[in-house]
Amino acid sequence: MNYELEEGVLKPILSVGKLKKFSLASIYKKSIDQNYTLVINTFRNKILVVDNQCIMDDKVEIDESLENWFKTPANDLEYFTVDTLYDSEQLLEAKKRIQISIAVTYSCNLHCSYCFQQKYDGLIKKTITLADLNIILDKISELQAKDPKLDISIGLFGGEPLLPKNEAIIDRIFEYCVEHKVKVGITTNGIFLPYFAKKLIIYRGIISAIAVTINTLPETYRETVKITKVANNPEKLLAVTKLLLDYGVVMDVGTNFDKTNLSKLSDIFNYFVDQGYFERENFYWNVGRVDDRFFDTGYDDYIVSETDILLELMKIKDGIPNNLHAGFIQTCKNITDKLDLSFNEEQIKGIYNYCWNVSPYEKVYYVDNELNLFRCTVTVGRPQYILGNLDNFDLLTYEHETKTFLDYKVCQTCYLGGFCSGGCKLSADVDFDKQCRWEKKEFERFVNLILLPEIKKRLKCL
Repeated sequence: MNYELEEGVLKPILSVGKLKKFSLASIYKKSIDQNYTLVINTFRNKILVVDNQCIMDDKVEIDESLENWFKTPANDLEYFTVDTLYDSEQLLEAKKRIQISIAVTYSCNLHCSYCFQQKYDGLIKKTITLADLNIILDKISELQAKDPKLDISIGLFGGEPLLPKNEAIIDRIFEYCVEHKVKVGITTNGIFLPYFAKKLIIYRGIISAIAVTINTLPETYRETVKITKVANNPEKLLAVTKLLLDYGVVMDVGTNFDKTNLSKLSDIFNYFVDQGYFERENFYWNVGRVDDRFFDTGYDDYIVSETDILLELMKIKDGIPNNLHAGFIQTCKNITDKLDLSFNEEQIKGIYNYCWNVSPYEKVYYVDNELNLFRCTVTVGRPQYILGNLDNFDLLTYEHETKTFLDYKVCQTCYLGGFCSGGCKLSADVDFDKQCRWEKKEFERFVNLILLPEIKKRLKCL
């Protein structure tokens, strides 16, 4: 009997026709035991458990009706087109919403070791002027007038948006959001939350969420800060987070894991459980991963993989609340979905896109203090990634650059090509080979440490 992994279970593949042999070239294969082999076609998003007797000479003999399951660009490139890679309904939904995140300033009161932005010395660290801010707000009003049904949201980004010197800008944005019934989300290091607390409570009705970073609990802070330089004292940050939660403000607490704090994942989770935070509708915990997309932070020695974090999350998987969200699974996301191990990750991306940035399903723009536009969070502030200037840019008709395995010829013959699709585009642009080696190495770890053990457990239950 052969099986397909779907919805957390191994479903039998029933033979309804004649047997036929199909090539396994460019398809991942790994022995499970003396009876079965794991077969993954990343280009068709198929995870199979195949009887060893069906495999010989890099071919599988299986029901002829399953021919499409074994297609790859290497054996049938014409089968794969851009039109077949994306969901038409999701594309229509994407046109109904747009997010504009305003980088109020590139100034920041911190200089965290793993920060991809503050490592760049060319940042123009001035606060946006009220005149330029009004240009952005007028543009949003134009969008509302053109399409009253368009779901528009605003974000506050930086640098650090909640610097006291930015208060007049923050006030203007809040006033606009109240007047035009637009939600605003705020990404902040949290140090000046006490300064803005009263104002945030007053305007909580138009604040979609305040996203803060808490990487450690107070008792482990002194050791981790020596490396991370993330100097937002967690004791003070936890106190103001609780205050804002008590007043009904939506708090989105993010924890970015690396080697300095990964072993404390369960402790941080249990802290939020003990505090009753997961029982609050206005609390979210987002689990992230420190990365180095430009290979320029010098933080390589402390970076962990998706697998490392997943293994820690799996220790608490029986009690995962709905307001805990993973935010780091990329190449292995299709498989974790099939294993029911994605931990509520809500990233909107295509099956064959590495991340939301290279997917057509999210229309997100970052606008900085000179009205320059950017697509990806990591690129904000880097001149070479400017999409254009708001003065002469059509936000609704612009088509973001997408990336799949069809854009990289080398990926079309790689067993990981469908899931990885060249990996992070930014990393691939800097050093494609390094990015490729990382993805292959980490995928192998995922298979050995998570996928195979999970499949073996399911085989025992058959």
